[in-house]
Amino acid sequence: PAPRIAMAIVRSICLLLGAVAVANAFAPAGLALRPSEVTRAGSRRALTVTMGKTPAQKAEIIDAVSKRLEGAQLIFNTDLKEINMKQINELRNSLPEGSQAMVVKNTLLKKVTVGTPWEVCKDLASDSNVWIFVDEDVKGTVKAFGDWNKKHKKEVGIKGGVLEGVMYDQKGVKAVADLPTKQEMYAMIAGSIKAVPAKLAGTIKECPQKSARAIKLAFAPDA
Repeated sequence: PAPRIAMAIVRSICLLLGAVAVANAFAPAGLALRPSEVTRAGSRRALTVTMGKTPAQKAEIIDAVSKRLEGAQLIFNTDLKEINMKQINELRNSLPEGSQAMVVKNTLLKKVTVGTPWEVCKDLASDSNVWIFVDEDVKGTVKAFGDWNKKHKKEVGIKGGVLEGVMYDQKGVKAVADLPTKQEMYAMIAGSIKAVPAKLAGTIKECPQKSARAIKLAFAPDA
């Protein structure tokens, strides 16, 4: 029995090392895969593999998130725990141009937003999140997210968002999305300006008629 147990242990070790070698072979360039912890579940052992990032990679990620925030009008988040990779990609593809969905670690987001109007998002940065960065089309992005959320029947939906240094809950984000867009506001202003000359011309045209009636009434004999 002892030799058999020894052979079984050796075989398990070989399989473990083989799994690590295969994982490293298929890892993206610059990302090192390492066994972090071996846990026992009954008589079976499970290998947990984690991805390590170099300081250069972390700096690159921080720079990318900072640039996204610089051009964003609004950011909002949803719970990552309910979403698989296929659904994340579907969400990304459904967003309008200028909007982007990113998975950002809470510690990194807090670090990037310190001293900026986005710093209030730290109260939303708990658990795992997908963050949606919106440059211009707030209404279209929130609608696209709502359609995606309805399709996949996610319970959480929008957790909250930040606009111009103010944090909003789910209802607040939807209310912001209902506001007129820049294009709609420009159209409303243009329509108002266009209507002014017509109203002014009508007023000027009525002035002589009103003056004439007033003069006529002033000199009319008493009844």
